[in-house]
Amino acid sequence: MSLRFGILGVLADEPLHGYEMKNRLESMLGGAWEVNAGQIYLTLQKLERDKLIEPIGMRGDRRKLSYRLTDAGQHELDQWLAEPEIEPQQLREGIYLKLLLAGRKSNGNLASLLARQRRAYLQRLHDLGELEKRARRDGREDLVLLVRGAIHHTEADLTWMGECAEGLGYLQQRPRGEGREQAD
Repeated sequence: MSLRFGILGVLADEPLHGYEMKNRLESMLGGAWEVNAGQIYLTLQKLERDKLIEPIGMRGDRRKLSYRLTDAGQHELDQWLAEPEIEPQQLREGIYLKLLLAGRKSNGNLASLLARQRRAYLQRLHDLGELEKRARRDGREDLVLLVRGAIHHTEADLTWMGECAEGLGYLQQRPRGEGREQAD
């Protein structure tokens, strides 16, 4: 999640101070993501510098300062919400690098790596299922949709793990360092 736009989004509802933003974001995401308070305050500084938010009033009790969205901040949020997410799948995730490196090591055990990763994905599916149940029980249909998206992504990751396992026989039979184009 983009913390920048998460902050702009919660400030679109009402002025808040940093700790309230943290709580609001965590609640909105059903506890699935713990927001770092330090990151909130760094992001607030940048948003204020960019004139997308502004402080209101004086520092309150415990030196808390509330912020509100500026017109420029509302415009920035509206533009972001209107644009589809078009970023390509990131090939920088740790599992991709692990698979590539384990496959190149002379003693790389891809089968073991794939089995451990599959277990991690199955655990993630279980955890997401519990979060979905909680969201449904709490009447949070917005969160249910978010969790369902994460479940679908995790199911796709599991399918990919199966494809990797199927391809493992080919990779283990190929001489080390030999490219796919050479084997075809």
